[in-house]
Amino acid sequence: MAFPDMGKENAERHLQSAIDRLWDRSIIINWKNKKEEIRWIQGRAKYFTGEGKIELVFADLIMPYLTQLKGQFTSIAVKSVSALKRTYSIRIYELLMQFKKTGDRLISVDDFRSMLGLEEKYSQFKRLNDDVIKPAIQELNEKSDLMVLVDTVKKGRRVVALHFQFKEDKQIKMAI
Repeated sequence: MAFPDMGKENAERHLQSAIDRLWDRSIIINWKNKKEEIRWIQGRAKYFTGEGKIELVFADLIMPYLTQLKGQFTSIAVKSVSALKRTYSIRIYELLMQFKKTGDRLISVDDFRSMLGLEEKYSQFKRLNDDVIKPAIQELNEKSDLMVLVDTVKKGRRVVALHFQFKEDKQIKMAI
């Protein structure tokens, strides 16, 4: 996939905007039944005008996690998610790829909300399903290298978990 030439000034503006967004981001770490929110960079990243590069310093609290990146995190090919436009589609793709070998993942609805950063949103499952899950699954099936099915697991009438079944689809998907 070729990207159009956006021009140097436009690219620099996008990079500066990304730096500003980095500064506003934090990470929530769940550990021993408590949540801790930390900033992952120590200070605002520095942009080197005209050089197309930035410099940032990671916060001390995040360093132990960064040293575990290779063994503890799932790597994905950028080409597999490059066509996805929805943030939640990309995050669900990542969550599924953690279970790539089995093609099967069961996630409680509460954990799912937390993993997508939606703890305070979509308290009603119907809204979560209509606004997040269905559109993301549709986009994954249309634009990624996965074919995904999702079923709900109920306790009485209440949906308590999501059961994802997926497999890699090697066919090239084209927008029509």
